[in-house]
Amino acid sequence: MSGKFRAAMIGCGAIAQRLHVPDYAVCPEAEIVALCDLVPSKAKLLAERYAPGAAVYTDYKKMLRNERIDGVTVALPNYLHAPVTIDALRAGCHVMVEKPMAASPAEAQRMIDAAKKARKVLMVNQSQRRFAPHRKAREIVESGILGKILHVTGMFGHEGPENWSPEGKWFFRRKQARFGAMADLGVHKADIIRYITGKEVAEISAYTACLEKKGADVEDNFVSCLTFTDGTVGTLCASWTVKGMSASYTILHCSNGTLQVAIQEERALLARLINPECEIEFELPAPLNDYPGTWGLDVSGGFVRAAMGLEEPFCTGEEGKRSLDIIFAAEKSALTGRSVRLGQGAAKKARK
Repeated sequence: MSGKFRAAMIGCGAIAQRLHVPDYAVCPEAEIVALCDLVPSKAKLLAERYAPGAAVYTDYKKMLRNERIDGVTVALPNYLHAPVTIDALRAGCHVMVEKPMAASPAEAQRMIDAAKKARKVLMVNQSQRRFAPHRKAREIVESGILGKILHVTGMFGHEGPENWSPEGKWFFRRKQARFGAMADLGVHKADIIRYITGKEVAEISAYTACLEKKGADVEDNFVSCLTFTDGTVGTLCASWTVKGMSASYTILHCSNGTLQVAIQEERALLARLINPECEIEFELPAPLNDYPGTWGLDVSGGFVRAAMGLEEPFCTGEEGKRSLDIIFAAEKSALTGRSVRLGQGAAKKARK
């Protein structure tokens, strides 16, 4: 590939405005050539702020036909992730798709197959892999100082998507979102547990409820119990009804102590060990980009460099599917009232 990576955005809602487009704008290897949204004012606003020369579309298929594009980010309501991703791959584009990557296991596999056939990179924006506490936590686990992991707790909750994206009414509609909190937030934490520990889930028992979000036909609360392939146990929870403060943390109880990840903002990585008996507050690594107006995650830059063959994808389509399969199994458990075994016991671990 010669010259800059020609990037386009399909879907210009809150996550595009706050994460993807700002990251593209500061990526030295990329230029934004087109933005697409059914509401043209959203695309125009992003073009004016970040890419004055970019073309604006309301029809992504027309954009794919008319523009010379190397890669696209797909950030649409969940039910559109698979069809739009597959169309873009067939048009010759590399694709990064927002989580959850698909509305069914079959859709996710079709996306993976389409990427292989097109010989293009398919990435899933499991962006929490890029958070500094999670990158450092993985390093700590790999060091061995914690000993054997015995129990894992993962929780992600906030007040609900209406506070994050006031115009995003689709979050509460099953036909468009497919899931509620369990995939909107739970898939993040399912993925980060795999990423930090390198473990795979063998069995899950789950429960869901809609306790507060009036008019929603999806769950706003999700709790589950996990058994991993090596016998480790744990819990995975997600909620849209957390009041007063958000909750996004992981706790590893291990044979040599406990590691708390992101429970306390001022002490994001805290370990208490029994041998030697001590408390360690770990320093966080630097942000992956530190430009004003970005989150320090460089997700678009990571995608661009992976598509250009300069680095490995931070979350492949296959990795995204393995994490989402946990949520599909959880849904089946909640609907049937029974534990569900996953078919990924022999799957490659989350280590790259």
